[in-house]
Amino acid sequence: MKMKLLTVSILAATLAACGGDGDDVFDVPDVSNSSSSSSSTPAVNTPATFGNLTATITNSTEDDLAGTVSVSDSDSGEATIQPLTDESTMYGTFSISADGSWLYSLDTSDTTVASLSGAEDSIVDTVELQSADGTAATLEITITGADTVVSTTQAARITDNMIDDAGELRYKFGEAISQGKLTLSFLKDDKAETEDGTAKDAYIGLYGSSTSTSQAMVDLRIQADKYVIRDQDGIDVDIPFVPGEWTDVEMTWDASGASDSVTPLVTITINGVSVTTEPFSSASSIPTTVQGGVETLVFKLGDNGSTIPHAAFYVDNVKVYSDKDGATLAFEDDFESYTVGASLDPEEDAASVYHNNTAEVVVASVSVTEEQGSGGGTGGGTGPGNAGNKIAKITDNMIDDAGELRYKFDSAIEKGKLSVAFLKDDNAETADGSAKDAYIGLFGSSTSTSKAIVDLRIQADKYAIRDQDGIDVAVPYAPDVWNNVEVTWDASAADASTTPMLTITINGVSVTVDPFASASSSPSEVMEGVEYIIFKFGDNGSTIPTAVYSVDDVKVFSDLAGTAVVFEDDFEAYGVGDSLDPDVNADSIYHSNSAEVVVGQE
Repeated sequence: MKMKLLTVSILAATLAACGGDGDDVFDVPDVSNSSSSSSSTPAVNTPATFGNLTATITNSTEDDLAGTVSVSDSDSGEATIQPLTDESTMYGTFSISADGSWLYSLDTSDTTVASLSGAEDSIVDTVELQSADGTAATLEITITGADTVVSTTQAARITDNMIDDAGELRYKFGEAISQGKLTLSFLKDDKAETEDGTAKDAYIGLYGSSTSTSQAMVDLRIQADKYVIRDQDGIDVDIPFVPGEWTDVEMTWDASGASDSVTPLVTITINGVSVTTEPFSSASSIPTTVQGGVETLVFKLGDNGSTIPHAAFYVDNVKVYSDKDGATLAFEDDFESYTVGASLDPEEDAASVYHNNTAEVVVASVSVTEEQGSGGGTGGGTGPGNAGNKIAKITDNMIDDAGELRYKFDSAIEKGKLSVAFLKDDNAETADGSAKDAYIGLFGSSTSTSKAIVDLRIQADKYAIRDQDGIDVAVPYAPDVWNNVEVTWDASAADASTTPMLTITINGVSVTVDPFASASSSPSEVMEGVEYIIFKFGDNGSTIPTAVYSVDDVKVFSDLAGTAVVFEDDFEAYGVGDSLDPDVNADSIYHSNSAEVVVGQE
């Protein structure tokens, strides 16, 4: 018995050491007073909540779509997104940062995306997201087809109804341009044939001292179904020609190495595609007539042997530069300053700047069918609304300042004209939904808003002129569409108590019947005329994370008629992504107050 009692006592002692009370051989540890009973109850996770989980993009958009998903979580450190980088989606790629900012790149080559037609035709791409604690959410990106709109532009309309001559628009320079560049848009309709069905050509030609066709520096022939370069049988132009569509052409020439036996070198680019891999020599039959460079520019339709009763050759946005890079403008005409129907033949209109060989050319209003967002540009790659066109993109993501593009003139311009195209997208609101304005402003010596010569405000659904309560702008405004604005000013009668007179035209419609006086609070600071042009987006009090205010084709003239260009920028000379803020880009020509503005591409 003593041995058995000893065994039980040892077992009881062992159990007691493990937490039992030691009074029963079947005792188990007593946890009622153990240290584990005093520990805190495990925390309950609070799921995150998300906002801004929808976005829209059109199937023609080449730029990345940007946005910001908001995330809230009461648990410390969990109000973030689990990042994704170049994540493949059904119709594109997607990246998102921990702070919720994201970029979506649409695959416009996808057959389903490309087949969408119109705003009512849409598909949805989805992206699965997770917050830091694993709460799931779905971002839905709606992809729609691009609407088409019909706008108008003015162009030179060349016809051929003379039996003994061709229709022609000719411009002669004061002196030869040794090396340079020509850019233009043209449309040759599909009726360019005589009554007996013989197809007739249109021509774009550069000439030296002679305008004989065999002596042309270069002559691009636009035939019924293809392009041909006159007297260049060794060059086949593979770029297709489509009648009835606007086409962009660039030509460069370099006569710096030309002589009486060596012709200038030439390049031709059609819709962004170079005809040859290297410059080619002019085929002029008399090198001496072209060795000095270009003296005459000719656009022609038809010939001297027959008429083309129903056809027309349209030319627009003509620019000639005195350098091959297209930096120094020597001549331009977009034909917008003329009255529709005006003749460009100087024998019919003495005010015409064109050569007296010009014949059968009038200014016409042309309907242009474009994707939604276009505004009056023609051709592909140049002009607002065309794929590949470069623009200034202004954003506002600074809490203490607005996005701005500002240009300062060396001296005040007493009277003149500003023309500009702009697009303000429909995301121009802050995170709390407050709509924000964009501005087109002309200023004198002060850039204080109350002292502006004029400040056109582009609001959520209408236009307003700052401090001009008596003027209601009846011209309708629509976001996401390119609009054309012209502003004229005349300070010739202004003084310390009298402000300059103004006009504003939006998409060809005048805001007021007569010029109106500037509402500047300081007449003495605007009486000399315009010193600054400013394009601004947002304000100093909040940000607009996903919106963009785009500006293009800025031109300033030193006369009311718009004939003497003193400044212009279509942003084509810049690289995509270049900043126009001189604090960031020392090569920028803009004022140091420019901020949050880069060159983008449509």
